Amino acid sequence: MSLKIKCEHMELTDSIKAVVSDYIEKMMAIDPEFKHLHVDIIKEDTGYAVDLKMDTEVFHKVSAKAHNVNLEECIKEAFFHFEKVVEKKAAHQ
Repeated sequence: MSLKIKCEHMELTDSIKAVVSDYIEKMMAIDPEFKHLHVDIIKEDTGYAVDLKMDTEVFHKVSAKAHNVNLEECIKEAFFHFEKVVEKKAAHQ
């Protein structure tokens, strides 16, 4: 699996890496066949934006986005939306 975490207008800290890693472990329980995962974290004037993009053996090019004033909440929302997208795709297979 390849993982890429990119931060714009801010520093990629160990705490950000830890939060993302926790959510990745939860995602692995849903689909352990990750090929690529890209996490883009952008600091904006009004808060943060998180954009997730993933390729897996089962689901190709799945993505989710979130915006929030709190970074950890924004990451949480993005992974929550991502999980819902994966569940919908799984239900339609």
